[in-house]
This record gives sequence, structure tokens and C-alpha cells, in this order.
Amino acid sequence: MRQSHAAIKNMSNTPTSTPILTAFEQQIAEKMSLDIRYFCADIAGKSSVPTSKHCRKAVTKLPDELAQLITSSNVGGIVLFAENVQEITQVVNLTHDIQQAAIKSIQGKPLIISMDQEGGRVARFTKMTGFAGNMAIGASYAQHGTDFATQVNTVIATELQALGINNNYAPVVDVNTNVANPVINTRSFGESAGQVAKLGVSAVNAIQAQGVMATLKHFPGHGDTHVDSHLGLPRVDHDRATIDRVDLAPFSWAIKHSKPAMIMTAHIQYPVLDNSIFVSKQGEKLIRPATMSRKILTDLLRKEMAFDGIIATDALDMAGVTHFFTDVEAVVETFIAGADLAVMPFKVRTPEDINNFYTFIKNVAKALTMRIAQGDYQLVEFEESIARLKHYKQQYIAINNSSITQQVVAAKAIIANEKHIQTEQALADAAVTLLKNKQVLPLNIQQVKKIHFIVANKQELAALTYATQRALVKVLPTHTVNNIIMSDFIATYATSPEQQRSTLLNHADIVIATVDIKTASLVDLGGMDDLTPSYGSAAQKQLKLSYATLLKQQLTFAGQLNIPTIVIAKGSPFLINEYRQLAGAVLLNFDDRIYKNEHNQAISPGFNASMAVVFDVSKALGKLPVSVKE
Repeated sequence: MRQSHAAIKNMSNTPTSTPILTAFEQQIAEKMSLDIRYFCADIAGKSSVPTSKHCRKAVTKLPDELAQLITSSNVGGIVLFAENVQEITQVVNLTHDIQQAAIKSIQGKPLIISMDQEGGRVARFTKMTGFAGNMAIGASYAQHGTDFATQVNTVIATELQALGINNNYAPVVDVNTNVANPVINTRSFGESAGQVAKLGVSAVNAIQAQGVMATLKHFPGHGDTHVDSHLGLPRVDHDRATIDRVDLAPFSWAIKHSKPAMIMTAHIQYPVLDNSIFVSKQGEKLIRPATMSRKILTDLLRKEMAFDGIIATDALDMAGVTHFFTDVEAVVETFIAGADLAVMPFKVRTPEDINNFYTFIKNVAKALTMRIAQGDYQLVEFEESIARLKHYKQQYIAINNSSITQQVVAAKAIIANEKHIQTEQALADAAVTLLKNKQVLPLNIQQVKKIHFIVANKQELAALTYATQRALVKVLPTHTVNNIIMSDFIATYATSPEQQRSTLLNHADIVIATVDIKTASLVDLGGMDDLTPSYGSAAQKQLKLSYATLLKQQLTFAGQLNIPTIVIAKGSPFLINEYRQLAGAVLLNFDDRIYKNEHNQAISPGFNASMAVVFDVSKALGKLPVSVKE
């Protein structure tokens, strides 16, 4: 029902001291999605300054306070992080409780429960089947086309649906044209807009075929940036022809060839698309970012590109927004721009935050009412946005009427089952890419009696040893495999350079080393909360630094001793040059996941795929979907 401007204005004058919200304010809340990563009900008794920054108690069971908030506020969505999803039974119970609270709200319907489960670097629930990520799917494209985009996303969505999660913030369809891009990198399918478009559509169709909403991100394109939008405001200076041909192409293709439920915005400046200026809360004059741009979200995406799904913002707690807008300004500006769903607009970590959230909703309602009165936004647009949210909720979200026990049993039969794990290994096998081979591979096993491993830790050693034995038994009799001596150098137990040289000389016919090469982004960890108390401990950073130094030292020693070397790299192809120069052969597998199987054996699909190539180069079927400097 349409309400007059005067009615809306009267509603927003409700005293902010009460948690009772008017109908319009509840609709405002319906256009918001909150994270419940942490909540501390008793933090006031533990801190002289009780703020959300002090809370690090993970929400694994829905507290009564948050359940009441969901019911009384009519909030439209909940975002889950790694801290919220620890065990299958626990997750099923958590999503069930969230939905039970939601159906008690005024809308009487379940809400959107979202999670970033892209595969690769960004995967929140480690108990689910893990995958090598989008760039691995891109590497498999030459041989397999869109097969793995379909297979992988079918598995991911099936497992999410079993857990009660109805919206995946995937796939990423940014075209990676910048080798220095920290936030996208291997999350992209590659640098070819056409290839990314086809893989993106296959991913969307696979996810939504399982009853889960897919989310194309990050509109209008995050592929050519060197600034992480978690930490700043990136800018893309492409001309319109390039934007149409590259950045927008995967989104346009998806809108025309599938029906994506959601598209997520990027906190990025695109001057050619919108060069209008806003004044930040510090008084700076800056180009308006896409998330707050009506020209980009309404004129371009909604009208010109004819997208009729949900427009969701990227997290509004990212520095690309919070450095420049107040929390109320950010939500009002993105609603006026055309966003349907404001993601993570307000942190709720304490009981005091809950009270403040109601005030926040009222302040947004009041500010939006003023902007409607000024003619910056129309009430009919607001009503259309609410209707759009309801339509997609009705299409994709339903309460599971099975008992909790039945839901848990079903989920346990689905999550990381044998067939899904086989798909994970199949992608790793299809994606492994041979970047260099200076007459080292295939390894002549008849001439190798001593294999020396260089690894970062014991878990890697266990997984690499298993992968090596798994590959060897396919080319040698079992008794012969047992005669091969395997020695190792674990970085955490470093010895002197002299001892390292001696070990290599006496114990190695071949050196096989592993290296994890990533560009760091907060998205890998979760988000802005990871900036406090610290983004990675000093000890962790030092360990990574020392291993890289030790590895280069070991490879140099091996070269001086004329011992052939193989580097198995996990992660980004953009940081591999120095290892190419030092090693005789370099394999890239994209996949840094190591998990324990039912026998407590450490398993790495990437190591399994790589070691198979070591003895049979014809199995290196991957082709880099991006250009790298050599």
C-alpha cells in the first residue's frame, strides 16, 4: 500500500528511545542485511569502554537478543562468516533458529541468509567441499569449457542449501586485467571477458538450479584495480568502449542469458560512468563511487541493462565507504542510487548496539523521507524495491518442514560426500598448469632413489608425501616404491646453511618444494573486523617471510649442486617469477586446501594433481587464463 509523504514523515517522528518501529521503518530494515559474526551480551562488565570493537565472541548459537532483533526489526537478511559456521549440526541449528525468528516478524516470512562461498581463497565453511577457485576453473576452460563452472557451483549450492543458506555471494565475474589487483586476483575466472561471461552464466545457472540465489559481483567491475576496496576507494579510468567490452560484458551476458537473482555493487569510482562529485564527511570533494551512484545503479544497470533482480551493496563497513560517509548517509545514498539491499550497514555486537540499531533505522527513515520530499527519490521506487525483495524471497526461500534431526542427517550425507570430493579432485587435476620445464619433467623414476621435500610445515609434508606415494604406485610396483628414500626440510625446524647444503648433497636426487603465493586482502579472512586487533600476527608474517627466504636459499643451493628442482606453487600466478628463475620446473595448482580424510590423512587435491604431472607431463592440462610477466 502506498503511503503519503506526510504519513511517512509522521512515522519517522516516533521517539528513538523505544524499539517499536513504524511500518515504514520496518520496510527500511527489510532492505538491510546484518552480519552476526560476533555478539557479547556481557561485554559491559569486562571493558571500561564497552564497544563492538572489543567483542570477539563468535555467534554459533543464536542469542535471544539477536533473535528478538530479527523478529522485531523485520531485518531483511543475515550474513554468516567463518566464525558462525563451524560444524554441520551447529550450522543447521543456527539457520533454523534465524528463520524461526524471522517468521515471527511482521512479514511472517523467512529471510535471506547469505555467505561468501566462492571456492578458493574465499570460502567461509571449511567443512564443506573445498575447491581451487575461479581461476582454476578458468585454467580448465581450454580443455573442459564451462563443465567445471557447472559442476563446482552445483556442489557448492547443494551443500549451502542443505545447511539452510539460501544466498551465495558468488560468482565473481570481474575480468582480471590488472596483475597488481589484490582483492580479486585468483577469485576471477581470467582476463578474457568472453570467457568470464560464459563461465559466470554457467555458475549462476548451477547455483540457482539448486534453489540458492546467486550473486554476480562486483558491478560494474573490480578487475582493473590495485587498491583493495576494504581499505580505500579504487578508481577505474577506462573509456566507455573498454567498459562495455570488458568490465560490463560478463554482467550484460548474464542478464541476457540467465536470470541472476542478485548483483552486488563495488565501492569503486568509474568517472566515465559517473563523474559527479560528493563531499565526504571530512569535507573532501570526491567522485561518487558506484555503490552510491544513481547513474550507475539505476540508469545503467536497472534501465539500460534491464536487470530486474536484487541490487545488493558490497559490505558497507568497508573503508571504501566508511572513510567518506556516515553510516546513515551510506544507506540513504545507496538506496537513492537504486540498491535494494544494504549489506552490513551497521555493526551489532553488544546489547547497546541493538538499541542503537533501532535508532539507526529511524534516522535512515527520517533522512530518506526528507530526500523523497526534496524529489531526489520517489516513493514508488521504494515500494518497487520492497516488492522485488519479496518476489525473490518467495521464489528461493522456504521453511524446511523436516525436523532438525532429519535436516542434520540429510546435511551430513551431502556435505563433502565422496562424489563431491571427487569433483574437487577432478578440478584440481584439470587446472594444474605447467609454467616451466627445463628438461626436468617427466621425472625418470628409474634414476631417482632419493626425493628431498622442502615444505613450510608438517601438514604440508604429510599431504605431499601422500601425494607422492599416490603417484608412485601408479608407475612403479609397490616394493619398488618402498625403496625410494624420502627426506625433508621443514621451514619451522630450520638448520644452518651448511647443514642444509649437506642434506641436499647427501639426500637428494631431486628436490620438490612447495610455496604458497598469495596477494593479501581482507576478504580472505572475512572483512573489516579482521583489522582489529590485527590483520595477521607479526609471528605469522615473519614465518611467511622466513619460509620464502629459506626456500630461495635451498633452491639456490640445489642449483649450485646441479640437483634438479621442482616447485609446486599454490595460489596466484602473478608472484611466481622469482621461483621460475630458481627452479628447473614449476607447477601451479591454485589450490591451497589441505584437509583430513576419514583415516586422518592430510590430503591436498593440488598436491595430488601436481605429483601426477611430475611423472606424466601429459596430465598438465591447465592453461593460464591470465597473462603474466616472465
